[in-house]
Amino acid sequence: MSPEPSIQEDILPEQILQAALQLYLRHGLKKVTMDDVSKVIGKSRSTLYYYYKNRDEIFEAVMDALIREVLDEITRTVDQADTVENKIRAFCLAKIKTSEDRRPVFTAMEAGMDADEISRHAKTMSGVHRRLMKAEAELLKKVLTTGVKNSQIRPLRPKEQDMLIFILLSGIRGIRREMRHENNFSNLKPAVDTLTAMAMKWLAE
Repeated sequence: MSPEPSIQEDILPEQILQAALQLYLRHGLKKVTMDDVSKVIGKSRSTLYYYYKNRDEIFEAVMDALIREVLDEITRTVDQADTVENKIRAFCLAKIKTSEDRRPVFTAMEAGMDADEISRHAKTMSGVHRRLMKAEAELLKKVLTTGVKNSQIRPLRPKEQDMLIFILLSGIRGIRREMRHENNFSNLKPAVDTLTAMAMKWLAE
């Protein structure tokens, strides 16, 4: 028996996004059209337009799905840790792992773009970066708030909490950027341990 129409409709948007992502990986973002996506999923272009107005909306939806996927992975890792210190360390390590795992996706997307197209793409990705930063900040805020409630760390004023979260997010991105530049992640754990220890020392004051 074939699936009910409502079930098929529920899974079709996911199929569209998966098809688009695979096409991005093979051909780059620039070369992927609505026709290409419709052919992969075996549906008409009008079916795609029912869910997404154009290729830009598909791209935005793919990025949103990637953000959710990254956050789910980081959250699962953080939830397995038992203390604030271990949760911060787990967050930092998971953040770098998820970023490195998906780096080929973003590299492939820029294939075939000229300088102007890369510049426009960078502006779009800046918005993606801000959305991810906001979601990651909420996750860290939850870690710190729970830590205060459990008396693992001292109470924090809102501005203190926001500044610590900013430093942790900026610090871990800086560590990843420099290690990626050198193509050497051998000192990742000591670097994360040091960043975590600095944060915990400040949280204990």
